[in-house]
Amino acid sequence: MATPRSSLLRLGATVGAGLALGVALSGCFTGQRPSFDENDPSRGMTGAPAIDAVLERLDATPSDTFSAEYATTTKLGSLPGSATVVQDGDRRRSITVNDVRFLITGDTSATCDLATSSCEAVIDDARISDLMLTHEFYADAFARRLRVDADRRVADPTGYVITQAGREALCTDVAVTGGTKSYCAFEGGPLARYDGPDLLIEATSLTDGIDEAAFEPSRPGD
Repeated sequence: MATPRSSLLRLGATVGAGLALGVALSGCFTGQRPSFDENDPSRGMTGAPAIDAVLERLDATPSDTFSAEYATTTKLGSLPGSATVVQDGDRRRSITVNDVRFLITGDTSATCDLATSSCEAVIDDARISDLMLTHEFYADAFARRLRVDADRRVADPTGYVITQAGREALCTDVAVTGGTKSYCAFEGGPLARYDGPDLLIEATSLTDGIDEAAFEPSRPGD
């Protein structure tokens, strides 16, 4: 007659074997999975060269100085939008989407309404949720998206080069269930173009300088 202890040991061995088998099978069914750095999972590479080349550019964005302008289209409802990103290295950032401006300087953050020149001391992405964007759309947000799509891909990704806003941009097309998504990034970042079932984002200009007016909570002259 088995003792409670021996029964528990057999149960543990059975569960452990089942888990190991499940992990092995999931690897077989889904192909190569992303290999994340244990210290910073959000910066891990996927093992697919065409995807990782674009990710490396998007990951480099937070340390660069630039000004970029974008035209956006939220495909559900055909909502047009415009955005401007001004980044002063890793010191401060200004992201303006239509009439909403996000200001980040060190430990200080604010979300401002340019139409009313009013601000709140918090980053409130809900203010632009109708456009299916966040204030990090130009770098971190779409790097995360690309990593998720890399994990869900149903075919090998392809890589290619385009000219966007007069500059070279590196792209990858990732086929997932429901369609193919295109991600493009400039050298050193930021996002150059994204085309998917939900959104179209296209950079219309990219310069190395910054405009101090972008760090004001209102438009010039208001």
